[in-house]
Amino acid sequence: MKARLAVVPLLAVTSLMLAGCGGQNESKSDVKQDAGAPITIWVDDTRTKPAQEFAAAHPDLKATIKSVDNTHGNISAQIALAVKAKKDVPDAIFLSYPDEIAGMMVNPVNYALPLNDVVGPDVLGGFAKGSTAACTFDGKTYCLPNDLAQTVLYYNKSLFKEFGYTVPKTFDEWLALGLKVGKEHPGYSLGSVNSRYGLNAYYGSSGCAFSASSSPTTVKIDLKSPECTRVNDVIGPLLANKTLSPLDPFDAAYTPVVKSGKLLASISPSWMGDYGIKPTAPKKGDWAAAPMPTWKGATTNASGTAGGGIWVVSALSKNRDAAAKFASGMATDPVVQSTSPGYPASTAAADAWLKKVAKDDWYAEDPSAVYRDAAGKISPTLGFVRFQVQAEDAFNATVVKSRGRDIGAALTAFGDRVSKAAKSASYTVKGE
Repeated sequence: MKARLAVVPLLAVTSLMLAGCGGQNESKSDVKQDAGAPITIWVDDTRTKPAQEFAAAHPDLKATIKSVDNTHGNISAQIALAVKAKKDVPDAIFLSYPDEIAGMMVNPVNYALPLNDVVGPDVLGGFAKGSTAACTFDGKTYCLPNDLAQTVLYYNKSLFKEFGYTVPKTFDEWLALGLKVGKEHPGYSLGSVNSRYGLNAYYGSSGCAFSASSSPTTVKIDLKSPECTRVNDVIGPLLANKTLSPLDPFDAAYTPVVKSGKLLASISPSWMGDYGIKPTAPKKGDWAAAPMPTWKGATTNASGTAGGGIWVVSALSKNRDAAAKFASGMATDPVVQSTSPGYPASTAAADAWLKKVAKDDWYAEDPSAVYRDAAGKISPTLGFVRFQVQAEDAFNATVVKSRGRDIGAALTAFGDRVSKAAKSASYTVKGE
């Protein structure tokens, strides 16, 4: 069954979501459970058909599927209104913007159910290492990751061979490559640092704390740390010489770079190959994926993230077991995940999904090992927070806007803005 819920104006519910915000998720153990109660599941368009098929294959769960507009903020707004009205609250939801869970963890919404005892350690332990960290608060896990957007280094293998370049293994080598490209092949690009593609992929992979949160009410923000300033040393010069673009990778002004064959490499999420580069540069055998470079002073490389999706079960559900079974089935079933547009968070499902990727002759070589390794290395400093959008906007208005000129001052300005955004979202900020 499929139905579409109307979109509500987000400004109309902002005050509702933040009213009383700051209290941690309260226990909903007083909700009487009914093992025979039907459940309602909210999903986006992409997951509607798989969810319907899963529901049909598991009639014992008595699941009704509703397709919901997944514009950022809409689902959390709908949840806030439903909880306030105590009516039509879904038993589980899929979030294609995982940061929205942060608003469901606190008063007055308190929607998300801790899943440690509901799905058990076997299910939670079956996901890529660290992939539940962003929704683990005070030792309790409140989501099941569906798909990941771990960052890797995409590069045009044919161009690298033609230009005599080697794939960087460190960010110092990435910087050297960018400076060389700027001199030897002006007009060629090493990708975008706009919004999350710079903030999460670069600063996030470095371990820079701008959204580090292990509690629904506290966040660590420390832009003065070496994990932040060392990123400036890399992207500042490359923004200045224009090998790194300030434009969004899907901006109409940037896509001609890819189409004309001048995208040389890019630090990007694992879905970017199929959904960002391939449609614009469809020639087979050019593109490959390499591990993320290692930051100066770090002992190993790490990944950022830009995207992904999660499942959340309602603490208000009258049939939590059925809702949790549905969510965990959708997140872990290899058959369901075989059609996932993104890398499955479940290790078993990922193994099956990667067999399809390995046969894709668009890639110059099989990227499976790179994707798999990066999936377990997403930086733990990248938390789900209620000010994610404001952080990305602030990043563009400061660091990206600087175009590499006095990037230190720009990072300081970003820190000021993101701290204010966090406090406005009722966080206690540590590390300033």
